[in-house]
Amino acid sequence: MYLEKRGVPTSTVVSTAFRLHGRLAAKNLQLDDLPQLVVPHPLNDLTPDQVHDLARAAYPVVIEQLTGMGKQAVDTLVAYVRPALRVNA
Repeated sequence: MYLEKRGVPTSTVVSTAFRLHGRLAAKNLQLDDLPQLVVPHPLNDLTPDQVHDLARAAYPVVIEQLTGMGKQAVDTLVAYVRPALRVNA
């Protein structure tokens, strides 16, 4: 967040459990509109391959945030469904 205050683009990644905390921390630093990339919580039970899948899903948003391309949403949810919640068709 300190880099953002200096005009350096960043990508702030938070899990759903820490979304509000991240928003409050940004507000305390007068960065009310700081874009957050929100990933599913928890992460600790994901396998390395699942973490790679999550990272691949988040990658386009990270690039947008770091390059400043386009209007940034305040919170962007990663389009990733935790394997345990997937329904087999």
